Amino acid sequence: MDMKFKTTKECKKLKRDFIIRNFVFGFVYFQFFIVLIEIIVGLVLFSNREIIVGILLFSLFLFLIFILLFFIIQCHICEIKEYKVMLLKKRMLPLENKIGGLGKGTMLRPVRRGDDKIE
Repeated sequence: MDMKFKTTKECKKLKRDFIIRNFVFGFVYFQFFIVLIEIIVGLVLFSNREIIVGILLFSLFLFLIFILLFFIIQCHICEIKEYKVMLLKKRMLPLENKIGGLGKGTMLRPVRRGDDKIE
């Protein structure tokens, strides 16, 4: 992804898309847990001895879903970190243009010359 934006509209659009994705992810995650709790309560209330094997298979299926959900959450966290780094670089770009390049060992304040050294 290119870190240099031509306008602030592009940055605002990225922020808006990022916020929308976060809300959608949170909503889906929350709904998943509500449905999961409802299913578990329903299975406990209406279980017989005949469907214990079905409950065990279903719990294995839920366990696999949780493993998959873990990797989805990890990807989401990585996306958040990349977005924050991108915004930080966007904020550093004006400084880089003024100074002439950050990260080259130059300091933000002027370097002292030999005239004012105490000997």
